Amino acid sequence: MINNRRLLILASGCLLGTASVLAAEPGDTLGIIGRIASNPQLTVNQPEKLAARLLPVRSGSAADESAEGDKAPQATTGGYRIQVFSGNNPRTARSQAHSRAAAIRAEFPEWGSYVTFDSPYWRVKIGDFRSYDEARAALDLLKKHFPGFASEMRPVRDRIKNGN
Repeated sequence: MINNRRLLILASGCLLGTASVLAAEPGDTLGIIGRIASNPQLTVNQPEKLAARLLPVRSGSAADESAEGDKAPQATTGGYRIQVFSGNNPRTARSQAHSRAAAIRAEFPEWGSYVTFDSPYWRVKIGDFRSYDEARAALDLLKKHFPGFASEMRPVRDRIKNGN
């Protein structure tokens, strides 16, 4: 009995599918590709913010936040930043990264602070330095102001903003 019901349902579905194909308008034989090819002019309307988001990201990480809060793409070049935190503890790393960035930003507001998440690591990098010597001098200053973080601080190569 159950097999007969399944067979009846299957047959009904096939009949409905066939009926819908046969009921299509005869002039509707032009598929979607034919419609696009017949009218080659295509207009795409997009908001300006979408166009800005399609430009390359300045650091390439999954989550990037700047101290200045600007989200517009900027030109970058090779340089150095000071990495002051790198942690992968899923419970505490995010809050530690943001608290260290806030502490350093309060002391040195002229240097940008960058909190990034490259799974599984949360990292905090400071500044936009063109040379290793500039980064090293800033590192010495940071170590004097934040001796508790000194063991984790080091200069790293990174993409930096051109404006500085």
